[in-house]
Amino acid sequence: MLEKLLEKLGLSEKEAKVYLATLELGQDTVQHIAKKASVVRPTTYVILEKLMSLGLVSTVEEGKKTLFIAESPKELANLLSQQQQSIEARKQELDDSLNQLMAIYNASGDKPTVRYFEGAEGLVALDKYGQEKKVKEGKNEIFSIFPLDILERQFPERRKEAVTSRVKAGIHSRAIYTRDGGPVDEERNKQENREALYLPRTVLPIDMTLTVFPWGVKIFYLDEHKPYGILIENEAIARNMRVMLEFAWLGAKHHSEVKRS
Repeated sequence: MLEKLLEKLGLSEKEAKVYLATLELGQDTVQHIAKKASVVRPTTYVILEKLMSLGLVSTVEEGKKTLFIAESPKELANLLSQQQQSIEARKQELDDSLNQLMAIYNASGDKPTVRYFEGAEGLVALDKYGQEKKVKEGKNEIFSIFPLDILERQFPERRKEAVTSRVKAGIHSRAIYTRDGGPVDEERNKQENREALYLPRTVLPIDMTLTVFPWGVKIFYLDEHKPYGILIENEAIARNMRVMLEFAWLGAKHHSEVKRS
């Protein structure tokens, strides 16, 4: 148990064994320390040299022999302090270089990131990803086209969670949807911060969803046996897909107006 503690403090397994052996022996030769620690003598000597550099071990000459003495275990606190100082130094180095690293990162920002998700759990993970992201400028709005009845049948709980999360984040939704049971109540759309256009299944025979965010696009294929999804993170692609959906919106709106007349 003490070995594991020492390992957590930064010592290797063999270093911990050698330190404990030295501590138990009080002061002794490298030969006896190596035997007690069950570490070969050459390795033990190298380890003792390192422990000396850490301030955990010192030496004393007794005749022609060099004896190694473990310092007080309180010195282990200094080891932690040294590690903390090292971490702070590395953090400062990172902070100093962060602007350069971000410049490299932003230079490749126009390259789309594409991810693939498979299965029901994969689609839930995809649906949760980035839903509450907001843009600094412009509309915080998502634009979707989907078969509402299939979504509610395959992912009833997640559907409710997603709507609640979006509404809480203040993100408006525009949607073109189909549903075997007909359109949903307009009051529900208002409560869920959504402007929606309904199309019957005969006009919109889809079994996939397309959702455009300011920062990317999500596509769900809602196969009952092997559903999968694709995430594309790229503002340019999202912008162009939004233009296409705007045309689809005009078509859906025209269809609704013609049907009412």
